[in-house]
Amino acid sequence: MSFIKFVFRRIVTIIPTLLVILVITFFMTRLLPGDPAMMRMPIRFTWADYLRERKRLGLDEPVFVQFIIFMGDMLSGNWGNSLTVARDWPVWFLINQKLPRSLEIMFISMAIAIFFGLKLGKFSGAHKNTKRDGITRIFTYLFVSVPAFIIISYLMQLYIISPLKLLPMFGYKTMGYPEPPSITNFRILDCLLSGQIYLLVDYLWHLIIPISALTIVQLVAISRQMRASMISELEEDYIRTAYAKGVKKKHILKKHAFKNSVTPVIVLSGMGFSVVLGGMIAAEVIYQLPGMGKLFYDAINGSDYNVIIASVWVFSIVVIIFNFLIDVIIAALDPRIRLK
Repeated sequence: MSFIKFVFRRIVTIIPTLLVILVITFFMTRLLPGDPAMMRMPIRFTWADYLRERKRLGLDEPVFVQFIIFMGDMLSGNWGNSLTVARDWPVWFLINQKLPRSLEIMFISMAIAIFFGLKLGKFSGAHKNTKRDGITRIFTYLFVSVPAFIIISYLMQLYIISPLKLLPMFGYKTMGYPEPPSITNFRILDCLLSGQIYLLVDYLWHLIIPISALTIVQLVAISRQMRASMISELEEDYIRTAYAKGVKKKHILKKHAFKNSVTPVIVLSGMGFSVVLGGMIAAEVIYQLPGMGKLFYDAINGSDYNVIIASVWVFSIVVIIFNFLIDVIIAALDPRIRLK
């Protein structure tokens, strides 16, 4: 199978996946407790006011009719307005403001985790069953089963009991600091483009704890996979042949074993992206970061159907696109993958 056909087949499989996600999300939101119309009512209201609000929001129609209208709106780009989180604000506007913040945190943590995870796994695999390997394995076993929100909570507790308040406890900027001009809605890029470096430094300073937590969660999984791949590759016949020919160990590790061990790690990174996404939601809620995770949490608490569905839809698109890119990268690196 050619590379173009492989990419086209992957794109075709994405379409039904997204449609199924839409259907499941719609009916799941209708099962949530709470009534958006009731949450929008003032302290004093009449039954007629309540019925009028339900009709205005389109909640008085049968569920099947709501589903038909919903599918038409979603596929046409009309995602409606927020019901309770930000009353009557367009959902598109909320996502456009919140999504870049979350993507910044996710991609920074993923990049750091992949870089150091590969280094740590390579080091551990090259020194199998030595004291160096034992130390790295203790580190990975210690953090492999700890969720991101537990790590963040622990770091926050350390901050509370520590006499040295070196890192900010919550938020994304120092109180009183202005927002950079909204050029791309990516705060890092906006700070750079506007030349406000002090805002960038302050922003990164506030992200140390949440990014560290998300990085640790993914780093241990990547390093374990890289270690296993390195050990497997170092036992192959071509490695023994290279040693027999007098090739230096450093060259073998870098040019042969490491290169052939990366593919499983790339696959794991794609699968772990959804784990990072879940950790990002917990991190934003605990650390009070104004991103998609915090928006999604508030929407669930407020039974904001439109925001919930749009958030799940956006999360799904991000995860699917990331996994699609991983598949393309793997197919480009190893032609055997696309021939299967």
